[in-house]
Amino acid sequence: MPVGTVREGLHAARCRWVLTALYLGGLRASEVTSTPLGAFFCRRDAQGIERWWLEVTGKGNKTRLVPATDKLIAELARYRRAHGLPPSPQPGETRPLVLPIIGREAGRDKALSRGALHLILKEVFAMAAARLRARGPEWEGQAAVLASASAHWLRHTAGSHMTDQQVDLRFVRDNFGHASIATTSGYLHSEEDARHEATQERHRIGWTNKT
Repeated sequence: MPVGTVREGLHAARCRWVLTALYLGGLRASEVTSTPLGAFFCRRDAQGIERWWLEVTGKGNKTRLVPATDKLIAELARYRRAHGLPPSPQPGETRPLVLPIIGREAGRDKALSRGALHLILKEVFAMAAARLRARGPEWEGQAAVLASASAHWLRHTAGSHMTDQQVDLRFVRDNFGHASIATTSGYLHSEEDARHEATQERHRIGWTNKT
């Protein structure tokens, strides 16, 4: 993305942070737009290891803790530095998770709207789709899928990748705020498709066409 001006640089940083939060956090669009930066906090476990968490309020006004991985925290620090802020979020910080680029007032940063978030994702996915199309006509199908992607698409992809990497379904359920493990099981489709393909390819009965 262009970064020739200050505004372009901040926009590029915002796009990168939005996709990071949606994918690594598995967050809903509404959670990205309603969560303050002060919702990040650090605590020590029983072994004295410091771990970062993000407290979000999701569907049904239910609060859950999302693991803030080292990569997520590193990306947060990068994003905050772009805005001239200290790398670590401060307890009680009321700034929104996605900071505004224009119209900032001291201590009164306006949260991103759902519509603005949609436009950011639409722009990023359209640019990525264009790069795919530039590879050749055989990429048109994948490009069309990417061009129509959304925040929920990223969340679903994150869940699928977690299950593909053998993350316990109970952990994925709790990370994503699902009420039931059955909902989380929907992310198993990649593994299920591979199982179907392997079974179809290698498990045959061998009948001939003769009666």
